[in-house]
Amino acid sequence: MAKLRLVLGLLVICTAVAPEQEDPATENWISRLYKDKLAGYNKEVRPVKNPSHNTTVFLGLYLSSLDVDDVKQQMTVNAWSIMTWTDEYLSWEPKNYMNIDRVHFDQTDVWTPDIAVFNSAESGSVVPFVKVPVISDYLGRTYWFPPTHITVNCDLNISEWPSDQHECLVRMGSWSHHGEQIDIQIIKHNETTDVMMSNYEANNNWELLNVTASREVITLEEAKERYVEVNFAFKVKRLAKAHATYITTTALVVMIVVLLTYALPLSSFFSRLIMHLFALGILIGCYLTLFSNLPNNGGPVPFVVRYYSGTTVLTLISLVSTLFLTTHSCCDSSPSSNVGKRVVGILASAPGLRSVTTPEQSSYNQLEGELDLEEAGRTETDASAKKSSGFAANQIRRIINFLLLVLFTIAFFVDYFVLRSVTK
Repeated sequence: MAKLRLVLGLLVICTAVAPEQEDPATENWISRLYKDKLAGYNKEVRPVKNPSHNTTVFLGLYLSSLDVDDVKQQMTVNAWSIMTWTDEYLSWEPKNYMNIDRVHFDQTDVWTPDIAVFNSAESGSVVPFVKVPVISDYLGRTYWFPPTHITVNCDLNISEWPSDQHECLVRMGSWSHHGEQIDIQIIKHNETTDVMMSNYEANNNWELLNVTASREVITLEEAKERYVEVNFAFKVKRLAKAHATYITTTALVVMIVVLLTYALPLSSFFSRLIMHLFALGILIGCYLTLFSNLPNNGGPVPFVVRYYSGTTVLTLISLVSTLFLTTHSCCDSSPSSNVGKRVVGILASAPGLRSVTTPEQSSYNQLEGELDLEEAGRTETDASAKKSSGFAANQIRRIINFLLLVLFTIAFFVDYFVLRSVTK
């Protein structure tokens, strides 16, 4: 296998370099070789002289680029496919053809394996290969390196957005031959990766974590035939540090604004209300921005949205608590008016009675003085009791305010650190 990889590497280098101008005599021998090898050649039949023998095709990928469309839930792979097999009809003796040991054949002139992508998302064709020449040496070993464009459907679970990871599968195999006819083996680059990635162009939105290739043999019970397919599993991770920073920073700002309201005096009702409304405005704006960036694919609700909802609920509970804490109806009890006092006052102020001095008027004046003294004592008692009850109520509100500060601090910090762990 190591020798085969070395040969493949050399062939890739040879095909990348522009060929030199052939000598006219050599071109004549190449033309003769073409004529001899393609005479009676049937490209629709497997290149074996004994039909009972299978054709072993070695398959690998030389990855170029990768992209994931999370709205369409599709993954697109651009690569060079590496395929090699033995064509028993394309062997010759180099000494009979001026020591020519390798030639290029047009893909339309020779047999190529009918490898297809079983889970292709492109309805037009399941064959992803571009037509390029086929290289064959004098032993019949044939090499084909077609540029390959693969688009497959991929079930994306965005519940961990924006730090979500996904694994997308590319299933490749012979479209019409079973394993007894075409046996597909994997060309592995080295012990750490199953594909060649020296020419891979990194994606700014998705990080390729790993690519594995596995060979699977499927047996159909009805036909009792084995079908071979090669599965390439691409594990990718979303690169969304900007989204993660935006989410955690806004959550931290909302937490600080809400907790600062509990440091204000209890009488600062409007200040507390405005700060809570400001925090809610930030959350609403973040919600709109968040939903504009989320892929609309009908999948599960991301954890980030759920934790943002938790922050919104905590802010609303804090707002309601502030309203109950800072707004209280104070029923100031008015001094109780004595009916007798008012009656005396009315009678004393009557024009007809003001100039008359009688014993009854003296009694009324004495009664009015006693009422004034009684009312003054009662007012002083009520003021003292009201002051004591007001001080006790104020102390209770301060204790409640402190308890709310502690509770919301714990709740907001737990919500914030959980949110950070989700967005890492």
